[in-house]
Amino acid sequence: GESLAQVLAMVGVEPLPDNLGRVNKVRLIPLEELGRPRVDVVVNCSGVFRDLFINQMALIDRAVKMAAEADEPVEMNFVRKHALEQAEELGVTVREAAQRVFSNSSGSYSSNVSLTVENGGWEDEQQLQQMYLNRKSFAFNSDRPGVMEMQSDVFQSALKKCDATFQNLDSSEISLTDVSHYFDSDPTNLVQSLRDDGKKPLSYIADTTTANGQVRSLSETVRLDTRTKLLNPKWYEGMLSSGYEGAREISKRLRNTMGWSATSGQVDNWVYEDANTTFMADP
Repeated sequence: GESLAQVLAMVGVEPLPDNLGRVNKVRLIPLEELGRPRVDVVVNCSGVFRDLFINQMALIDRAVKMAAEADEPVEMNFVRKHALEQAEELGVTVREAAQRVFSNSSGSYSSNVSLTVENGGWEDEQQLQQMYLNRKSFAFNSDRPGVMEMQSDVFQSALKKCDATFQNLDSSEISLTDVSHYFDSDPTNLVQSLRDDGKKPLSYIADTTTANGQVRSLSETVRLDTRTKLLNPKWYEGMLSSGYEGAREISKRLRNTMGWSATSGQVDNWVYEDANTTFMADP
């Protein structure tokens, strides 16, 4: 629910419950009430989310299209501003250009970036980025619910206007390098390659594992994760005392850290230097 609420808040819409408390409609908050410009978003959902939460995807899609079609000044509505630019660029309607909810094709899961990193079957970052585009460019359309259509041009056109990437971290048991899912969904370097100015977008991670939620940069979160687990003597000595399974866990965490380097370039060199000193160079 956090991610859904964040997206709706940025676009400037309010969810409306029916008489039974079910949310299936949204209201566009007037600019006078909102008090700030509407923020454009691009949402890339996991295959599991696509399967389980089609109604929530429909809410986001309707919210974005409602904002894109609103008769408002473009300097106060970046959803409409970008949709108009994309419609002219791609030769489609504003409503078609305003598609912002993407995922895998039906029956498909993940970008396979994590699997490729794990197997070492990649030559450069461009290969990973193309894989991401090939598998995650399927748009959800609330006008045709249940149909995931390949919309690579709209997806890339929307991504190249992104100034920031954002993910939520909501489990104290599963951090950024515990699993490969997080970097598998990260488009930071992809956005940089698509932007006309070649500028790397800012990358943020929202840590809501406690009541005092914090938003940190991706690089700061990776550093924190490294210090508390991978390079924490209490953690890795405990792992090594568990035999081969502990060694496998250390290897997996280091590999997931490398995945973040491949997709975002936000891992400091000292992480690998200290990992080499601690594990490989230690006689």
